[in-house]
Amino acid sequence: MDKFISDFGIQPILLLAQIVNFAILLFLLKKFLYGPITKVLDKRRDTIEESLKNAEAIEIKLAKTEEEYQKRIDKASKESRDMIEETSKATSQMMSDAKAQATAEMQDILKKGQESIQMERQKMQQEMRSELTQLVINTLEQVTGKVI
Repeated sequence: MDKFISDFGIQPILLLAQIVNFAILLFLLKKFLYGPITKVLDKRRDTIEESLKNAEAIEIKLAKTEEEYQKRIDKASKESRDMIEETSKATSQMMSDAKAQATAEMQDILKKGQESIQMERQKMQQEMRSELTQLVINTLEQVTGKVI
């Protein structure tokens, strides 16, 4: 084995010193470089996981908000359709009531007009009878010469 070590030019003291140096370097790197880097990476991983959880929560809230918004839109749409239908019915009812009232008033006016015409006619007939009677009496008086 000595020959093997001498053939390759390995010096045991230098090899031992290099091993010690490597161990010290490994310890220092682990303590001052690897440890803080892993802490930063762990912190970053935790932050990313928390951000993903928050994003999922926000997505769920957004979905609920959209669903609630759609429900409110549907409700408002239904209420507006109901109001339009109700208004349409009320307008139709008012128009038919106004038409019926106008028809009733027109019939009343026609009836009063017919009654007025009938009364005028009776009055004229009465006047004509009275005049005719007076005319007959006057004519008879003139023909007979006597007062009747």
